[in-house]
Amino acid sequence: MNIFTQTTSRWVLLSCAVLVSALAWGMPPEGAGGGGGNKPPGHGEETQGNNLSFPAMAVDGYAIGVIAGTQFTVPYSGDYPGLSAEEIAALEGHDWYPQKTEGNTWQADYLTGQQVAVSYVDWGDNVEAINPKIGRPFRLEIQLYKQLNEWADFDPPNNSMTGYVMGVLEYPSSASELQGTNQVTYEGNFAMVVSDLWKLGIQHCGDEIPGDLVWNGSAWVSATTTCTDVPVSFAIELNVGGKLIFGASQGGWKPRNAGFYRVTFYSPQTTNLSLATAAVGNYADFSAAPVEPLVALAEPDSDESDEDVATPVVDAANNISYVDLEVVAGGGGGKKPKAPKSNNGKKLGHYK
Repeated sequence: MNIFTQTTSRWVLLSCAVLVSALAWGMPPEGAGGGGGNKPPGHGEETQGNNLSFPAMAVDGYAIGVIAGTQFTVPYSGDYPGLSAEEIAALEGHDWYPQKTEGNTWQADYLTGQQVAVSYVDWGDNVEAINPKIGRPFRLEIQLYKQLNEWADFDPPNNSMTGYVMGVLEYPSSASELQGTNQVTYEGNFAMVVSDLWKLGIQHCGDEIPGDLVWNGSAWVSATTTCTDVPVSFAIELNVGGKLIFGASQGGWKPRNAGFYRVTFYSPQTTNLSLATAAVGNYADFSAAPVEPLVALAEPDSDESDEDVATPVVDAANNISYVDLEVVAGGGGGKKPKAPKSNNGKKLGHYK
């Protein structure tokens, strides 16, 4: 074990083991279904919560407490409900230690007191693919990733951060999802980024998104239309996959009226977290070194991107990210909110 402290940040290296395997369960999780909702470490939870499994960088004074010690004493003994025979077969042959279990504690590498230029903003898949419906909970989730090194310079374990391999053990992509680790660690090139200062603003703009919206630092304003603020509970979560993410808590957002909404991720205060050079993308698309350079897909209004319901963008000048959503009454879709053209707002192409 190698533990050392820097003046402005702390590395907690829990293992020197290096995992280079590309097994299906052997890569960091793409994200956990169900949201989690447990308090992150260091925030005084009274019962065993989720363990930090994915490396993290804390900004703007956000605290991550050091765990008392790493231990794996309670192996998973269930029968993998909700998983297919193929998924179960991939898990068998290893002892898995579930989250939220007294006697199972671990912690990935993390840094505190950081100033971070975020590399990627990953909005929840449902945001891009599904129209919210009146009166039904809608999950709003944002994950921020920092790529630690250019791929050509990535030299683990010299410039990597250590995480824990996670596997889905029960009820994937549901509120009852359970994940655990097999104690294997990996050396990664990405870390989650979190800050207590950042908020989520939801504004209802009526039958369309006004073309003259201007950001005033905490809300969008228009000379022709009033966009009404919609309250939402939004906080950092340590989810079931062991990632520190931003999410709408208390069941998510439950819209009351049809129409178009602008949802904005922002900090109303001076922050050490920058989105100025971030791209919008999904973790599966950028989490491995590409064989060929990334190629941006066509602009959001082309035929190729019409399969998406909404397209999140990064507004570099205002250091924010936002997405326009249409709330519908039932199973209908309506027209897709049209995002302004922005290089930062382009979606990433897939690695070949």
